[in-house]
Amino acid sequence: MAKSELFFKEVLEGLTTAVIWIDSNQIVQFMNVSASEIFQLSPNRVVGQHWQKLLPNLLEDIQIASEKKITIHEYVIEPVDLFKIRVSCTISPYELDGQAGWLFELYNTERHHRIVEEDERWHQYEAGNLLVSTLAHEVKNPLAGIMGAAQLLQKRLETQQEDKSVQFLEIISKEALRLRNLVDRMLGPKGSSEKSMHNVHELIRYVLQIIEGDKPPNVYVKLDYDPSIPEVKMDFEAMVQALLNLVINAIQAMEERGGVLTLRTRVEHKFTLGTQTYPLVACISVIDQGKGIPPEVFDSIFFPMVSSKKEGTGLGLPVSQNVLRQHEGLIVAESEPGNTVFNVYLPLKQGN
Repeated sequence: MAKSELFFKEVLEGLTTAVIWIDSNQIVQFMNVSASEIFQLSPNRVVGQHWQKLLPNLLEDIQIASEKKITIHEYVIEPVDLFKIRVSCTISPYELDGQAGWLFELYNTERHHRIVEEDERWHQYEAGNLLVSTLAHEVKNPLAGIMGAAQLLQKRLETQQEDKSVQFLEIISKEALRLRNLVDRMLGPKGSSEKSMHNVHELIRYVLQIIEGDKPPNVYVKLDYDPSIPEVKMDFEAMVQALLNLVINAIQAMEERGGVLTLRTRVEHKFTLGTQTYPLVACISVIDQGKGIPPEVFDSIFFPMVSSKKEGTGLGLPVSQNVLRQHEGLIVAESEPGNTVFNVYLPLKQGN
């Protein structure tokens, strides 16, 4: 290999941008590590193949990129057993060590799309949450008056066991208490949100203990842990509620046909949450094999009062998302029939 060719290939290999070079016969002659990661293929399996086997339907005739650089946006790559990845692809004429060819530069735009979508959804959620919180506060005052009056009347009539008025007052008290609990859930977690260091697997174990008695016999739990995840600073009680809501939803989605509830933990590197990129992020995935979330409500599942369940209040997911926002984290959902995933991201900050 010529010295200049070796130099150029070393430069291309070190780029974080995915790069592929094809020769004048349109055969792939080089693919760097970043490109291998996107396609989940080793260079040995790609080099020597026609470029259209790797990037089908990207371009009908590559000769139009012989004179000038062209860019194709929103091209979708589907790696085996992985979610689709959207990229922008720039193709330009590129001579390598005296040989004519083309250079493909692939930019993963999936993260950018996710950040934009999450930001838009968060602003919509905040507006909806403000409205619900305002209404909840307004409802709480008359509700307290109803409960107080019912309790006073119960005390006056407590000796009259046969009086049907006592039974009606008990119903009023129970319903008023139910409404108060509903309003409290609408307002989100209480407390000063004092955070301390906890292991995410300790959190999962505690949640599984809570649901053990209510778990249907046809639902099985699979644990897939990364034991190297360090402790995370969190409000343990609030995070229990956030994760519990997701686990209960997953179990309810599988009540009819059964299935496997998978709880998986991993560490993501250089992950963006909101507008900030963290070197390390802990991810707890709650995966169920239920019927999936209907497409017509999927984009609104984190809004208050939106639910795909007949008896759902539409408060569980907004409360969970709010808890994660208080931890500078995020919940991201993906759903299709037989595979619904809720990824809970928590930043692993230096010094913790």
